[in-house]
Amino acid sequence: MVDQRTEQLGADLRLAWTWRGADLVVDGSGDLALATGVDNIVQALPLRLRVRRGELAALGRPRYGSRIDELVGEPNVTRTQVMLMARAREALERDPRVVEVGDVEAVVVPGERDLIRLRLQVRLVSAAEPISLVHDERLEAS
Repeated sequence: MVDQRTEQLGADLRLAWTWRGADLVVDGSGDLALATGVDNIVQALPLRLRVRRGELAALGRPRYGSRIDELVGEPNVTRTQVMLMARAREALERDPRVVEVGDVEAVVVPGERDLIRLRLQVRLVSAAEPISLVHDERLEAS
């Protein structure tokens, strides 16, 4: 039986991130592992930020994703950081499981001139307290 929180926040295949990208996780019985409830949304929201808006249009999801990719090549200055925070907020607030994106902070990582770390507080439909997300974004084209 599916509990109410899992029903509201969904379930998806669990991903493991490495420097090469994402890979599926296998559970102890050899089946593909699932991310459910809060674990699922903690996995899903950063994916929404990584996908270019419109990239999934052919799959029927034209508004999924973000416009963060448009900032690649911009200088790491206050104006770019403010635009990054706004685009992240906009993308996450389009997720129906998100009630509100609260505080969003852009932090310049020491020694990383092209890296901005976003810290976000996100309130979900079934949670009294917001969850904290951290998303790193490189402004340098890879």
